[in-house]
Amino acid sequence: MPQRTRSRRRSVAATAVTALGALTLAAPPAHAADINVPCDPAALVQAVAAANATDAPDTLSLTPNCVYALTAPADTAWNAGLPTIRGKLTINGNHSTIARVQTAPQFRIISNWGDLTLNEVTIAGGHAPDGVGANSYGDGNSGGAGGGIQNWGPLTITNSVITGNSAGAGAPGADATATASAGRGGLGGFGGGIASYSSTPVALTITNSSISNNTTGASGRGGNGTGTKPGGRGGSGGFGGGIDVTSGTILRITGSSITGNIAADGAQGGSGGATRGGGGDGGSGGTGAGVFIATREGQPLNPVITGTTITGNRAGRGGDAGVAGAGGYAGWAGFGGGGGGLGVFYDTLTLDGGTVSDNAAGEPGAGSSRLPASGGGIYTLRGHVTLVNGAVVSGNRPDNCESVADVPGCVNDLRAAGVQRTDETTVRDRRADDLAVAEQAASSAMPGK
Repeated sequence: MPQRTRSRRRSVAATAVTALGALTLAAPPAHAADINVPCDPAALVQAVAAANATDAPDTLSLTPNCVYALTAPADTAWNAGLPTIRGKLTINGNHSTIARVQTAPQFRIISNWGDLTLNEVTIAGGHAPDGVGANSYGDGNSGGAGGGIQNWGPLTITNSVITGNSAGAGAPGADATATASAGRGGLGGFGGGIASYSSTPVALTITNSSISNNTTGASGRGGNGTGTKPGGRGGSGGFGGGIDVTSGTILRITGSSITGNIAADGAQGGSGGATRGGGGDGGSGGTGAGVFIATREGQPLNPVITGTTITGNRAGRGGDAGVAGAGGYAGWAGFGGGGGGLGVFYDTLTLDGGTVSDNAAGEPGAGSSRLPASGGGIYTLRGHVTLVNGAVVSGNRPDNCESVADVPGCVNDLRAAGVQRTDETTVRDRRADDLAVAEQAASSAMPGK
């Protein structure tokens, strides 16, 4: 049997076609390719498509310091600026940027179903699609996840920047009718920078990289009531402003910075019907502004974050209660989001060195039963965080950890320690419900379904 030939280098010629134009591709080679990509977005789209056409691993070497400005999605089915990654692909960015033009329609930059490595590249300006319409119960549909990258497979990010990306907004709930109640507002999309989901364990490895100024999706307003019917509850802001890993993703972050990310605010509840209709409850603010980590209960994946700075991130404000009709009851204020730095649900995270500082939990919205903010640094729901090798959790607002029992070694100041959340069970139940809705949406969108 003849020996397999070595990988060869080939250049993809720049073309005059746009990213949506028809591309004529040569027959795929039988072996791996190392492709030099000119500083042209159409050439990059063509190169990714050509790599997808081969079974062997491929490497794209981008033009140093180029900005590949994408104006339209190359994959309209998955709303991605580049063709969906299907094989084993490495993109060596050479300090280049792949960005969505701000005036372009909403689309994320990358949807990865394969095994993707990003090295020395900036992913910027992606915006996942907004939710549209309502389900059969009148609840608004959720916004799309993964503004920069939507991930289903192994993903390695090294010496790179993920910045200025947004998940999609939730749709408003349907208004009440004579025969149907007002619907809840749609959940904001998870993972402003990166959203990762898998039904089987996959690795997400981030090294010496910056995840900054990304935001989750805004939530949809609750539907309005009619007659004696109350308004619908406002939707909750999306979780995981910088990074969202939900079910099946084994997270490893080393030597990186996670700064300035936002989990979106909750939406206002719907107005009550004119005849004693109660105001809808405000939606909850988004949780885990820097990083949100969740696994299936009883199946810990033991994520590790090493030597990383998590600072200046903000969880979402709670939504305001809707306006009640004459004689109607007041709606609840939306709960502020927890975990300005980190949100950990059902998993056991190790913080190995590094800092979680100057992050903020979300304040409650306007309405009845306003509960004080908590979990400025770390918020846990049946999760656990282990601090080792001098990891520091300090200077977060209004406290460092919502539960110091779940984060041994975390200390809240006396003022924060004296705050009592009188209905924390309701808060936790709603956040667990929000997570279940997001998991169901992610599962329904899995490749092959």
